[in-house]
Amino acid sequence: MILTSSSAVLLSTITLFAQLALGLPTTSEPVHHESVRAIGELSHRDELHDAGVVWDKVVRQSPVVGPTDPRDSFNNRNPDVPGVGYPRSSDADPAFTIPEATLRAAIYLPSGFNSSTNRQVVLFVPGTGAYGHESFADNLLKVITDAGAADAVWVNVPNAMLDDVQSNAEYIAYAISYVKALIGDDRDLNVIGWSQGNLATQWVLTYWPSTVPKVRQLISVSPDFHGTMLAYGLCAGNFGKVAKAGAPCPPSVLQQLYSSNLINTLRAAGGGDAHVPTTSFWSRLTDEVVQPQAGLTASARMGDSRNKGVTNVEVQTVCGLTPGGGQYGHSTLMAHPLVAAMTLDALKNGGPASLSRIRSQMFRTCSNVVAPGLQLTDRAKTEGLLTTAGARLVAFPTKLLREPALRNYAT
Repeated sequence: MILTSSSAVLLSTITLFAQLALGLPTTSEPVHHESVRAIGELSHRDELHDAGVVWDKVVRQSPVVGPTDPRDSFNNRNPDVPGVGYPRSSDADPAFTIPEATLRAAIYLPSGFNSSTNRQVVLFVPGTGAYGHESFADNLLKVITDAGAADAVWVNVPNAMLDDVQSNAEYIAYAISYVKALIGDDRDLNVIGWSQGNLATQWVLTYWPSTVPKVRQLISVSPDFHGTMLAYGLCAGNFGKVAKAGAPCPPSVLQQLYSSNLINTLRAAGGGDAHVPTTSFWSRLTDEVVQPQAGLTASARMGDSRNKGVTNVEVQTVCGLTPGGGQYGHSTLMAHPLVAAMTLDALKNGGPASLSRIRSQMFRTCSNVVAPGLQLTDRAKTEGLLTTAGARLVAFPTKLLREPALRNYAT
């Protein structure tokens, strides 16, 4: 993986701390190479890399993958709501494979959510290695709440979105149907995603067609709709080194490889174009996780062959030689002043966001380092998401050597 120097040092440090804490080897030992070689010869069914010397010990640390804040819990007690639809909402949808109680428990509804106002609702969807509240609490959740623009709920996918993207998508598909059934037709439901949360949501909108009319719009921050060329660099053992194929990775990381089977299948099925009005934000060149992210080749760029309405925003191109045109990373983009302003514009007007509607305030907006209402400490906390996600990625016990097989409905 090609990293900035600070990111490489950070990720190398995470790996070293994990190795020392667990008593793992800090150099390549022959027994480890033999283990990897043996694993590589197993059938696809047995490719979980928890049989080697290293991962036997990492399994014992698996609680690291879990949430640290009750608002990131995936064991929530939510009421049964009529009209959700299980095992499927329509005959056109694939059947859920995860128990309904498990899917419902992953949705976090803040206290008093449904009776507080008649405002529209935002469903927040986190990225790889993260849970819902921790992803957005110090950025867009705060911006939207302070502005009174919408009520917010979020989904906390077990194992922090590190499992199979197709399983992660089931939690999102169910959350969309559940929340829409809960709020009714009089309140709009918007989805805001970060990183993989957007890819998985686009998978849902492509393969669960019943969700499309339930979603007013999708607002995407740092998405990887075309995957990332840096995916192998996210795998434990590659931090600070030259990224290489064949390293054990969490399932969703392998599926986010640029032009992976999952990515190619999604795009062949029309997932490279919007199903609902979509606004996509990305940071050119300085995204530490997703590349390419520049111009017409940006992985975040969404097509609009269905004429749903799409606004693609490369923040440096729009903000130019202002503070907002500076370096923003994969996570800190969520605290960007232009991202906040255009998100509020999209929520107010129905999406997608419009640069022309905020043109009069563009210079003032881009002159800020963080969104109005946020502090530099909020940006620092948002940046810290990558540290947390990296630690979970190291600790994740069930790594694979090849991406999971596609589900029958996608083949």
